[in-house]
Amino acid sequence: MNVTNEEAGHAKKPTMGWWPYVLPIVAFLVLVEVTQRFAGGDSIAMLALRVVVPLVLLAFFWVRGEYPELRFAIDKMTPVDALLGIVLAAMWMAPYVMFPSLRPESGDGEFDPMMAGVALWPVVFGVRMIGYAMVTPWMEELFMRSFVMRYAEVLRNEPSTGDPSDSTDDFRKIPLAHFTWVSFLGVVGVFLATHQMWEWIVMLPWAVATNLWFYYRKSLFALIVVHAATNASILIAAATLSGRFGDGAGGPLSLWFLV
Repeated sequence: MNVTNEEAGHAKKPTMGWWPYVLPIVAFLVLVEVTQRFAGGDSIAMLALRVVVPLVLLAFFWVRGEYPELRFAIDKMTPVDALLGIVLAAMWMAPYVMFPSLRPESGDGEFDPMMAGVALWPVVFGVRMIGYAMVTPWMEELFMRSFVMRYAEVLRNEPSTGDPSDSTDDFRKIPLAHFTWVSFLGVVGVFLATHQMWEWIVMLPWAVATNLWFYYRKSLFALIVVHAATNASILIAAATLSGRFGDGAGGPLSLWFLV
């Protein structure tokens, strides 16, 4: 099954510059900040809002044809993309299971699947899965691999006017998965900057490995699959393996801090 964005009606030329790539992730980060700072921010309503707002923005820009480089094409390599994502999820989790000193402080931003009570646990988990394993990969890969990676080349080659509609700032002129050290390190650096410091030990190899895979696959959809498989695997592990390992102090280890 191969469905391209041209076949889905995405023949219109993009007209909104870099806004479609930046606005969804900025909206998400603002909502996360609100969640952390205000009472009631850890409610199921806020959890749903952090999913719905970026998803609506992504869908709006998608329907307008603002993501011409994104082709949802399943091919014989898609299972390999998913398998790589699962392997990277294991790489992400293993250091924190084995070495207690690498974990964040107990309760520091840990996701609570029981926030709405036991009866609504499946609903909370489902909303979190949609956000963590579907919306986040779509949003982050468009921003990181399609925008940041190519816009770094625009900035390197000529000064930016700062106008998202300016043709001289059109990062889309740069081919997807075009390697330069500036773009490679730029993406790795932004990934690190948007994650907490205790995550850097696993974020660094994950970002490097997925960059290399992007250069090989030259497909944004392939990276979304890798990212989605990583996130889904971590979330499923948190739900099924919490309490199966020791925390190093004689108690059970919750893995919900990973999500």
